This record gives sequence, C-alpha cells and structure tokens, in this order.
Amino acid sequence: MAEATAAQSHHRSLHIPPGSKLRIPLAWLRPQPAVATVISIRGQVDAGRDHDRHAVSAGMTLQTGDVIRTAANSNVTLQFEDESRLLLHADSKLRLEQLQRFENTDMVQTQLKLERGRAESQVRPARGEGSRFDITTPSAVTAVRGTSYRVGAETATARAEVLEGEVGVANEIASVAVPAGFGTVVATGAAPEPPVKLLPPPDLSGLPAVVERVPMAFHLSPLAGALAYRLQLATEPEFKAPLYDARATSSPLQGPDLPDGEYIIRVRGIDARQLEGLNADHHFILNARPEPPFLISPPPDGAVPEEQPVFRWSESAGRTYHFQLASDPEFSTLMMDVKDAAGRTITARRALQPGKHYWRVAAIDPREGEGPFSDVQPFLKVPRRPPLEPPSIGEKEITVRWRAGSPDHHYHFQLAKDESFSKPIANTPTREAQVNLAHPVGGRYYMRVSTIDREGNEGTFGPTQAVDIPGKPVPRWLLLVPVIPLLFL
Repeated sequence: MAEATAAQSHHRSLHIPPGSKLRIPLAWLRPQPAVATVISIRGQVDAGRDHDRHAVSAGMTLQTGDVIRTAANSNVTLQFEDESRLLLHADSKLRLEQLQRFENTDMVQTQLKLERGRAESQVRPARGEGSRFDITTPSAVTAVRGTSYRVGAETATARAEVLEGEVGVANEIASVAVPAGFGTVVATGAAPEPPVKLLPPPDLSGLPAVVERVPMAFHLSPLAGALAYRLQLATEPEFKAPLYDARATSSPLQGPDLPDGEYIIRVRGIDARQLEGLNADHHFILNARPEPPFLISPPPDGAVPEEQPVFRWSESAGRTYHFQLASDPEFSTLMMDVKDAAGRTITARRALQPGKHYWRVAAIDPREGEGPFSDVQPFLKVPRRPPLEPPSIGEKEITVRWRAGSPDHHYHFQLAKDESFSKPIANTPTREAQVNLAHPVGGRYYMRVSTIDREGNEGTFGPTQAVDIPGKPVPRWLLLVPVIPLLFL
C-alpha cells in the first residue's frame, strides 16, 4: 500500500497544475521577420537599399535593412507590427536595423538607426520581456518599453525629449533615465547630460477660430526661454500625417497655402539646447476663399474731398461683391451695406461728413459662396477744395478770394512762380476766405488753396490757377524827373 502511494505522488509531480505560469527562455523562441507599413506620406520619400531605391507610397511594407529618406517639406509615418508608430520628419534618414517578432507570441523587437534628422515615436506598452523598441543615433541609444518621445540626430549630437513614460538614453560612457516632461542632449564621446525640464506648451489662446488669409500667419504670445518654435499642421488630432512641419525663429509663424477646411495647429518651443518642448494644439477653420478683391480707391489713408466718393476694387469674372462702409474700424456703425454689388465700383449714397471713414469688400462666388472681407481700408473725408476767384489787383496789394465753406473751416493759401510750388512766395494760413498780399513784381504766378476742418484735417489743394500780374505803376513824380533840367536852360 505504501508503494502505491509513492507511485501516485511521483505521477502527480509530472503534471502542471492549471493556472501555473511558465518561463520559457527567449533563445527557445523562433524569431520571424517583421515589417513596417507606410500609413501616410507627405512630399518626397524614398526607401530601399543602396542600388535599389524607390519612391514610397501609402500601404507599402518595408523590411529589415531598408533605409528611408525624406526630402525637404516631406514626412512619412511608419507603423510596426506591435502598432507602435514613428513619424520621420523632413530631411531625415532612418535605417531599419532589425524588425522581428517571435512566433506564437505578441513580442516584437524593433531596432532603428536615425542617421540624421528627427523622429517622433509613440510606442505601445511592451508585451513580454522580449519586446524592444530602440532608436540608435550616432551619439546614443534610446530604449523604451512603451512611451511617447522624440529623437533628433546630428553629426555629433543627439537629443531625446520624453512626452510620456520613461526613456533610457545610453552610450558607451554612461546611461541616464529620462522621465516624462524632460529631455537630454548627448554629444559624441560624452556622457548623456542630466535631464532638464522641457519648455511648457505655448499659449495659443489668442489664435483665431477662423483664419481668412493664405499663406497663414499665426501671432503667438512669447514663450519664456524659447529661441525658436516648431509648427505643425494636420487634419487629425493624432498628427499621423502632418500636412506641414517647419521651424521658425520668431512670431508670426508662417503657414502654408492649404485648401479651405478644418485644421489643427501644433506648436512647441525650442530652447537654447535645441530641445523641443511640450505641445500646444489649436483647432481652427480656414475660410480664405474666394479671396477678397484688391482695393484700389480711395487708397489707404487717402484724402477724399468729394461729398459722395466712388469706391473701386479689382474684379473677377462671374463674381459679385459685398461692400461695407463704416465710421469705425470695427464696422459696428454701418453707413452702407450692399450685399450683392455688381461690377467693381460703387458710389456713396449720401454726402459724407469730414473725418475718418472705413471700407472693405468681400467676393461672392456662385460655387464657393461669400469669402472673407478684405483688410479694412481707412480714408479721410476732407472738405471740398474751394475754387479761386480772379484776384483783385491794386497799386500796392492784391486780394485773392474764394467761396467760404463751413464757419469752422480755415484755409491754406499758396502763391508761387512755378507750378510745382517748390518755393512758395506766399504760404499763408488764414481763417478768412480771402488773403491780402503785397503787390509782387510783375509776371506770371500760380495760386491754390486748401480747406482745413475743425479737427485740423487738411484737404487736398484745389485746382492751380495761373494769373498774370502787371508790374507796379510808376509814381507820377518820377515822370517829371527827365524835364526838370530843361527849366534851367
């Protein structure tokens, strides 16, 4: 009976109880080749080996040993077999050093070499001890087990910026753990620098919800510590395929000419170490079409003497226009609002009072509808130019009169020997609608006058009038001088 019990105990020791965990050495698992899939592309990207390169297209798969290169203003997003993603920026070169997965497991090993440029990675949490996601640069290696981070590589320097999780950065000298919100710089032949805090997100609260001009310009509030900015534009919040990616050193940040639609702008500051900080995103609508016409007259800040001025703008075939005239730059007090003006001119419907006025025009296209207004164009309504009456010429002085305007107007009179009035003989301000001048030397003269309103706004000079002024009359006693000697003969 004792022998039977011993045999049963030995038999049970050869079975694995349900729920037990087994640890199988990684060396026992059979590795299988893995691939990277191109999920989006922008611009010019090629891939392959030294003598077998080809343009990259969405849906294409890449293998171990392939080298991907992006041109200027280009980028590509790769997805690996564990659903991790990498966005390769413009002017970058990435080598797929090793892509493999282990049979019958979820473990994937992705080893990449960023030879130059920048890359953004979103790495899925590791599934098993054998999973790896490493990016090597000429200066260091970054190793993660699930995080979001960025890597930049230059000839002698590498940079790592961690957005989520933690990244190990190491070279042959030392290693450092970089937590979320920090970054490090690694120079060739030197240990990784201690992690430093990344710049906070820029303040984008002042950016508009609707952008009405292309190319776009984004005015930012300055970010303390930022020497430059990274600007990206996309149509989806994950930024899998940025439509635009650029670096700028000052505000406003210039964007591209894109079709009308809904977009997301992403901005981050770049510090003195060239580490890129945390992202700030802003959703906006681009509504720049049809583009507004070019405003011709009155010109910006031009003086307009006409009581009912004519407004002119450039014209495009098949379009009508929305015209507005206001007494304030916010257009809260409209003086005219014509929503379907034909042609390229319109006349003010009533006489305008002297002072500053504002106008703008939007184009209306049969297919696209009404576009944004043009920039606001101010002009100055000045008093009408008074016509001069023929001068009254006396022996000692001449008097020039003109039609008086409003009682609070005063005037500016000029008299010159040349039509250009480069050296006026008289340059006289007066509150009366006339001026008295000493009788000048005989000859041809030119006169003109302008009106100044009570706010001090001076209108343009009226038409120049030419006048021939005879010489001064000779005194009678001078006529007797030649005959005096005859009285004594």
